[in-house]
Amino acid sequence: MNTSLVLKAIPTIHEGSFSIDEFAIEAGLGKKIAVDLLRFLTGNEIGKMDSNQIEFGLSDKMQASILAMQIGTDPEDVSELLDWKDFEVLAANVLGASGYVTRHGFRLKRPRMEIDVVGIKDSMALLIDCKHWKRSSRSTLEKFASMQVQRAEVFLATDNNVRYAVPIILTLHSESTVFANNVPIVPITKFRSFLNEMSGYLDDIKVVHS
Repeated sequence: MNTSLVLKAIPTIHEGSFSIDEFAIEAGLGKKIAVDLLRFLTGNEIGKMDSNQIEFGLSDKMQASILAMQIGTDPEDVSELLDWKDFEVLAANVLGASGYVTRHGFRLKRPRMEIDVVGIKDSMALLIDCKHWKRSSRSTLEKFASMQVQRAEVFLATDNNVRYAVPIILTLHSESTVFANNVPIVPITKFRSFLNEMSGYLDDIKVVHS
């Protein structure tokens, strides 16, 4: 599938049901090309299509963005089509599918801080900071990693049911997982596999204890 076509699809993906003609018009495509594009998307579990309608879910826009990067689209081009909500919704959905209870935009009062997405399972919390940039310098990564550790420390002081927390920074770039001050910097394309394999990272991960 042509990467430019998938890019055209991303801003047209909204939660709800639409006619294929409406999708084609909004994407600026002929109907035949739009149908081929929708078949490609639904074949990758993005949306549900019948003969006349296409239905998208809440996280499908971000799923299409990940698919675009996987087939070779520049993450910087993808990032221009997304907002913070797309990123957070997908992060929460991936956590939920892995058995975590999730919270969005968790606000801490003293001091005033906000955690983009919190995932809790048993007595462990994953604290996710969603960064909407393609790449960043080592010093910037370390700065944000330190800030996320501070949020984890404050979070633990407010929740007596959580014994320890793992600060994580989720990014758009499509490289491998790296660490800054022992905080994992995880590309969104690798988030599911990171959760599945997290036990193998424990020697390298910063874990904040209550």
